[in-house]
Amino acid sequence: MPRRPKTEHSKQPRVLCLACITAMCERFGYYIIGFLLTLIAKNVYKFSDDQAFALFAVFTALGYLTPAIGGYLADKLVGIKRCLALGLALEGMGYVLLAIPTTNTMVFHIALGAIIVGAGIFKTAPTNLLGRAYDDNDPRIDSGFTLYYMGINIGSLGSSLVAGSMQSAYGWHMPFVFAAVGLFIGVVWFVFFKHHAKGLSSPPGKKLFTLMRWAAVLGGMIAAVALFAYLMSDTHIANICFYIGSTAVLIVIAYETFIGPREEIVRIGVCMALIVMAIVFFLLYFQLYTSMELFISRNVDRFVGSYEIPTVYFLGLNGLWIITLSPLYAWLYKFLQRDDRDLSITTKFPMGILLIGLCFVVLNLACAHFSDHLGRISPWWMVLSLFFYSAGELLTSALGVAMITRIAPPRMYGIMMGSWYLIATALAADLSGQVAKLASIPAKLQHDVHASLGIYGSAFGKMAMIGILAAVIGFLVSPLLKRAAKI
Repeated sequence: MPRRPKTEHSKQPRVLCLACITAMCERFGYYIIGFLLTLIAKNVYKFSDDQAFALFAVFTALGYLTPAIGGYLADKLVGIKRCLALGLALEGMGYVLLAIPTTNTMVFHIALGAIIVGAGIFKTAPTNLLGRAYDDNDPRIDSGFTLYYMGINIGSLGSSLVAGSMQSAYGWHMPFVFAAVGLFIGVVWFVFFKHHAKGLSSPPGKKLFTLMRWAAVLGGMIAAVALFAYLMSDTHIANICFYIGSTAVLIVIAYETFIGPREEIVRIGVCMALIVMAIVFFLLYFQLYTSMELFISRNVDRFVGSYEIPTVYFLGLNGLWIITLSPLYAWLYKFLQRDDRDLSITTKFPMGILLIGLCFVVLNLACAHFSDHLGRISPWWMVLSLFFYSAGELLTSALGVAMITRIAPPRMYGIMMGSWYLIATALAADLSGQVAKLASIPAKLQHDVHASLGIYGSAFGKMAMIGILAAVIGFLVSPLLKRAAKI
């Protein structure tokens, strides 16, 4: 799509509001299942630590594999706005199934399959629309995507409050009633404000759909839900299919890359290098929902008087820090841009990895030196560690799609955003289950808080080393990538 004329004003495009609200509603629902999945596996289905980690890893990996397919559909076959609406509707149906008060595993797996497919179809659509609203080298990009990221983390914070309070009061199914309502609100918002994205869609989105094409799309969605429901019932087969699917998607990406001119190939190469760098970030990022979540449940003092704070509330600290820090980051980017002093995206990425590494340094120190006689640490250590976690997230995860917008050619936006979710996120999610096993507590020690504290402390120390080493390598290659991308 041709770029819009260069603009000098600093006002964000109107589509930012559409992208923010729909993504906030979608993430509100998605984070509820993300926050609760490991705990449900442990408490409802009686999984071991390793089995719970594997379920979360496969669910998340498949959930970030499908956006690569969704991005291709949006760019080449269906259109961006249609993908946005269809994804919201299908994912919402998954939460309706989870809200049914049953422990039937088939219903559980079908619901997870619908969420995976729906989230994948939706995921790249808001950022794809937003990216198309900016000019080449537009100074608003980083601050715009940071504000977008703040919006979706408002959804994350709301998820933790709903998931924790509703689960404690009414059981495991009630939070998903609210998740379904959140997705419904997102659909309604899209219907009323889709005109804000006028002129920004991909070529297929500008064409009328025939009844036959609609039937093909809906039939494909149903088949995909059935496939992913089956895969969620067998994590071993799911892992094999994940890597086969990833390879197929990468072949398509490689083909689309090499049919372009040499300058585009170089820029896509820089994108891929940064995506590979981000794998380390996400390996550590997903620990919040696996090893860190069980650590909070077992070894963090969660009592205020006689009241026990739900574990999920602590996960919401991430969203709270994001909401607090996002306006500061956006202001800082704008301030530095005035004198052309803003850091390049190739430097911000390793800075984010370094900060999330410091999150695990804090946890390692707390476990080693600041536990009480009951083998628990103060909750304030979690507040501090999640500050570093969130500060790093805003420099790497939040700017991932901004990086694509800044570096990738416009014809590849949807596909490269899908690559971001596939390689940086899906692959890292799958591997994060293996990293989480560093903190796996054997069944015979799960009620020995002092033993679990030692295992967690050692695991967090190793995770900190992974992050810091990757950050050093990132800083070393940053100047080379910056020159290659000409940014």
